[in-house]
Amino acid sequence: MKKRLKTMLVAGFMAGLMMIQPVYGAEVTSAAVKQVIRMDAQGVGHPDNAQENSSDVNALAPAEQAADTNVLPPAEQAADTNVLPPAEQTAGVPLPPADTAAAQNVPNLPAGIRALDPTKPMIALTYDDGPFAAVGNRIMDVMNLYGGKCTFFMVGNRVPSYATEVQRMAREGFEVANHTQDHPNLKKLGAAQIQAQVNACNDVIQAVSGVRPTVMRLPGGNKNNTVLASTGMPIILWNIDTNDWKTKSAQATVNAVLGKVKDGDIVLMHELYSSTAAATETLVPALVSQGFQLVTVSELAFYKGKTLTAGQVYYSIR
Repeated sequence: MKKRLKTMLVAGFMAGLMMIQPVYGAEVTSAAVKQVIRMDAQGVGHPDNAQENSSDVNALAPAEQAADTNVLPPAEQAADTNVLPPAEQTAGVPLPPADTAAAQNVPNLPAGIRALDPTKPMIALTYDDGPFAAVGNRIMDVMNLYGGKCTFFMVGNRVPSYATEVQRMAREGFEVANHTQDHPNLKKLGAAQIQAQVNACNDVIQAVSGVRPTVMRLPGGNKNNTVLASTGMPIILWNIDTNDWKTKSAQATVNAVLGKVKDGDIVLMHELYSSTAAATETLVPALVSQGFQLVTVSELAFYKGKTLTAGQVYYSIR
């Protein structure tokens, strides 16, 4: 009896264990399934250890991090800015004035000739005996400031010493012109000597500036038939003499011009005196305000329809 009871107890205990095992196993299995399918915030499943590792950081992987920022790649960044390429950027703003010649429909202007208004008065301010940079540069500065140009009749033997100034003349549209090589009284020379004086001056000006003069002025205006026949160039004299070389007074020089000059006049001054530079700095704005265009001798001839002829003397050009 005891033995049978013992057997029954053992059997009951074993049956109880069998009933508990599925529940315990289900719990373990459920925990295992829960670990496998646990979802992250983005809806992606991770094992427990992977999820825990990523849940503690906000850093994105490189590819995701780039996608999540506001920094554009260079090409896109340029496309997203308000900076336009040069052509587009200028499309909405006024452009500087077109080339004056084109704007006035003046085709094929000769070298050294600007586009000017032929209906407005023109005068030619001219300067002898240079170059001399201390004066010439001041003259060019004020001319440029007011849109004027002038003619410099230069002595050839002075040109190499003022090469930079002479180069500036040519580069900026001033007229470089011949005043002989050594400034002699040509009336005292023979034909060959006159030609040598003229040619040497032309050669040195061209060598320094790249421009060969097309007009010349006789030293002191001295002439005779031999001179007229031997220069081989148009001879430009003057009809307004400021006597600046004599007075060396800026005011006297100004007074010799203002109120006296008229359309087509050629004014004589000299590039050697600071008083002449000062006079020019007063004359230029005053003349421009009176409606005069300040031009080179060659421009004056062009717009007055005059062909300058070798050996011919011109005091004014109208």
